[in-house]
Amino acid sequence: MPRDVGLTAEQIAIAEGADPDKLARGLRLMEREREVPMRTAFRSHWRAVTWSVILSIALIMDGYDGYLLPSFYAHPDFLARFGKDFTDASGHTKKIIPAQWQTSLSLITLPGQILSLLFVGWAAERFGNRATYCFGMVVIIGVIFMFVFLKSYQMLLAAEALVAFCWGIFQTLTASYAADLCPIGLRGFATSFISMAWGTGSFLGAGVTRGSLQMHGVWGWRLPFALQWVFPVPLLITAILAPESPYWLIRKGRNEDAKKAIRRTARKGYYDEEDLDAYLAYIRHTDALEEIEARSASFMDMFKGTNRRRTEIMLCVWGNQQWSGYNLSGLATVFLKNAGMNATWAFNFGLIIASMNIVGCGLELAVINRISRRALLIGGQASLITILLLIGILGCLPSSTGVNKGLGALLAMINLVYHITLGPIVYSISAELPATRLRARSIALGRMFYLLLGAVQNQLVPRMIAPDSWNWGPKCAFFFAGINSLWTLWAFFRVPETSNRSYAELEILFANKVPARKFARTKVWDASAEAAGKSDPSDDECAKDGKGAVVTVVDVETEAPVVKK
Repeated sequence: MPRDVGLTAEQIAIAEGADPDKLARGLRLMEREREVPMRTAFRSHWRAVTWSVILSIALIMDGYDGYLLPSFYAHPDFLARFGKDFTDASGHTKKIIPAQWQTSLSLITLPGQILSLLFVGWAAERFGNRATYCFGMVVIIGVIFMFVFLKSYQMLLAAEALVAFCWGIFQTLTASYAADLCPIGLRGFATSFISMAWGTGSFLGAGVTRGSLQMHGVWGWRLPFALQWVFPVPLLITAILAPESPYWLIRKGRNEDAKKAIRRTARKGYYDEEDLDAYLAYIRHTDALEEIEARSASFMDMFKGTNRRRTEIMLCVWGNQQWSGYNLSGLATVFLKNAGMNATWAFNFGLIIASMNIVGCGLELAVINRISRRALLIGGQASLITILLLIGILGCLPSSTGVNKGLGALLAMINLVYHITLGPIVYSISAELPATRLRARSIALGRMFYLLLGAVQNQLVPRMIAPDSWNWGPKCAFFFAGINSLWTLWAFFRVPETSNRSYAELEILFANKVPARKFARTKVWDASAEAAGKSDPSDDECAKDGKGAVVTVVDVETEAPVVKK
């Protein structure tokens, strides 16, 4: 049976100064956000979703850029300008990008993004989401000039480092901003859209690169870079006009600005003045609960008290993305050619696999409010394990047309399943999981861990599939199936359900050490609104007469009483 939990003794002490009438009204606003259907929520809060989605378009640029440069290593016009002569064993001379420069260009993005992730956690708390986002957009306008008018490898290396710095800013802020701005029922949609934006960028990069082959001269490679100028100026203007996070404004004592920001998230007239006062009271209440273990909102606070548990979950869900086996689909062309498929079929399958990014994310957005975050994560991992095992089995069979097409179909299926489940849902979980005071820093830390594991994997996977190295071929899927099985077991016991919860409720659940498997079924009772008649929602009599219930708050794991009220 579900168990009721409430404020701990320490939380009750810090929440005593709250206005019970305003807080009770704020709690009712949260209930309304939770209970309305998704379509109704869109009609009332379409502005919040619009702001979040438009600013997330920055990740289209990230996906586009990530596809562009590696593809130029084989682009005739790019090679004509920057390639070096190479004579092979048969005496044939051709232009190539030297291996040391390819390696340098791929490695420079790691320190660039890590530096930006360290920066964005500090900057977002110091200057706000909008100002930090605008700074990133101004920088990237100048970086695109560097790409378009490249003169040397050194200039390209500097441009790659700077653009990686910008991507780190946008990867963090878009998720954090959407989680702060959108109501409970729309948080999943807004945060999951980030994954779709990235996939759309990759697909556009593939299309533009293919189209640029029909052009000749320096604009054959300059134009694909120049097309990125389509995005920054409109996004910069949007960020200037967008409302700031009301949670950040409250922390800075800017209450009137917070009211204006909340009003701008909903349709005109949705909130009256009393609603706005109540909403602010609830945000202040949430902030007061979080301040117990995150007073300074520093990186060190992420490893204190209940935030330590959240940080573990944050790191592991991001790490799971890297080791889920999904990255095998990114090497599909090489993978299939090495398995014996001809180049034409290999590239055709590669294009189909890339399109699964958009299809999968579109399906995930359709079911995000029908299936729990936890079910999507664990179910997605289990599905990926099954597909990986099938790939490994096919890798044990002699190469044939049927086997190769089967491998291509399964690689496309991995991409589809990943983007329905694990890919976008991690953005939702990582945005909802941290305390609002630590959200930007927590997401940044998770992304850093993701990038570091990616650097390790980028060294291992090519060796796994290369014929002149370990030569595991498709059988390397067995390795990822094993790793994914361990992640799935961990997720079952450690990842809680974060959907349909206000941030104050999540704070109370973590403070009471509720096991991850019981998050969804546990009822949360907030004693701070008791004086206004808000009591245990299961106690109908108390709800009617306005008298406080006598409730024993317990630790769910030990069943020991914490405090009586």
